[in-house]
Amino acid sequence: MSTIKNKLIGIAVVVGVCCSSCNSWLDVTPQGQVEAEELYETAKGCNSALGGIYYILTSSTLYGQNLSFGMMDALAQYYEPVVSTNTNHTYYELSLYNFDYASNVSRFNSVWSSMYQAITECNAFIHYLEPNASRIEYADLMLGEAYALRAFIHMELFEMFGPVVRTKSDLQKKAIAYRNEFDVTARLFNTGDEVLDYAETDLQKALELLKGDPIKSYGRRGDANESLLDYYEVLNYRGGRMNYFCALGLLSRLEMLRLNKDEAYSYALRVIEEAKNVISLIDKRGIETTSEMGKDLNYSTEMLGAFYVNDMYTLTNAIFRMEGDPAGTNYATPITTNSYEQIMTDIYGRDPDGSGTDNRFRYWFERQNSESEEVYYNFKKLKKAYDGGASSLGYYPEIPIMRMSEIYYIACESQIGKNNELALGYLNDVRRTRNLPDIEGPLDDAVIKEYLVRDARKDFIGEGRMFLMYKRMFYEIYVKDGKIIAPAESHFVFPIPDDEYEYTDNVKPEN
Repeated sequence: MSTIKNKLIGIAVVVGVCCSSCNSWLDVTPQGQVEAEELYETAKGCNSALGGIYYILTSSTLYGQNLSFGMMDALAQYYEPVVSTNTNHTYYELSLYNFDYASNVSRFNSVWSSMYQAITECNAFIHYLEPNASRIEYADLMLGEAYALRAFIHMELFEMFGPVVRTKSDLQKKAIAYRNEFDVTARLFNTGDEVLDYAETDLQKALELLKGDPIKSYGRRGDANESLLDYYEVLNYRGGRMNYFCALGLLSRLEMLRLNKDEAYSYALRVIEEAKNVISLIDKRGIETTSEMGKDLNYSTEMLGAFYVNDMYTLTNAIFRMEGDPAGTNYATPITTNSYEQIMTDIYGRDPDGSGTDNRFRYWFERQNSESEEVYYNFKKLKKAYDGGASSLGYYPEIPIMRMSEIYYIACESQIGKNNELALGYLNDVRRTRNLPDIEGPLDDAVIKEYLVRDARKDFIGEGRMFLMYKRMFYEIYVKDGKIIAPAESHFVFPIPDDEYEYTDNVKPEN
């Protein structure tokens, strides 16, 4: 763990093709090809190149803010009443789903281009490393990460910018371009089916390459390095990056996107069984302990895979006004007294399934000791737990790629309408670890689905996942005080940058 804080601050791969899926590829010539080839001649160089991919993904444009506790959570209506009562707030127009508003267009364009930049780096990594794989230590492990990351990024782009999928026929609609070659060729958009087929191929390839993943023996935080003199980042803290269990879990998510619930359920069971000695639902004592340094407030032991974000606490302290950190009124989203009461009433304590005993509510939201007239609450899921140094933390600054709780939610949803007793059982498995009583059955399909969505809303706050669940299920979004936002395609499909139509043969859909 001695170098974990530095693992993501390396520069990106020197091939440096910063581009979107189509137009920008035509304008940029890859630089430093000789240097790139030399970089991939050693395991150390390959470790650095792989770190460059994570460096992009953990930027504030992507999972360091926008795609976690920022833009995506605003779309899921978590930040009430702070956003709706401030028309100057950076997320105000976003919360109204005014996607053509100038700042929102810019935000979506930045997400699009940065995600494709990360895909470019994955393609470069695979292109340069595969020919040298036989003589590079841990090449399979690193290539497995790259293939799985490429699949994950495309899946995320599909979920954000692709069509709403309500029936199998919707998967025949054009979605995004799946780029799996390191080249500068403009690509036509693939259908949803094609995108998910390519992603499955990449994930299956990743599973084969990651079959010897050290996470199986050393756990999430273990270090498989035997010497600091011959040290490789890829062997350390496997839970804080892409790994075997995460790739397996992503296959379960992928099958849900395909509307293949039986297959999704099968993969979910595999994850639960294969990861049981390494990653499982949290023991609630993990946060009920009286030791501050021992609290696992972000439920890190449930993360199948995660992005380690070096500056996360700096950002979250400012955004949520924790520890009195200042921020402009158009940027900050503090948890005020009104916000705290709204969180209790409309998320965690909502009748009949909610309760103030929920450990997520009890431990994630803490009133600050402040002399200020305005009362703010710390959002401890996204706050540094203990100031005694990194070795004393109960957890680290991570944004999950996927959680074990999501696996249980998938298992629950996949059984609704088939075996409702079993479906409710999976949901109750999660609730027990959150210090909630079981929901008693029998219940009909719609009621179980509603309770499932409510629990996911409790769990995913601060992580950016809830909005995508609403979209996939084409489900109404609960705001506050009984206010509901009805599902609508215009709310769920992000606009693809105009350049992707202007300079290619892709046809922009009519409004």
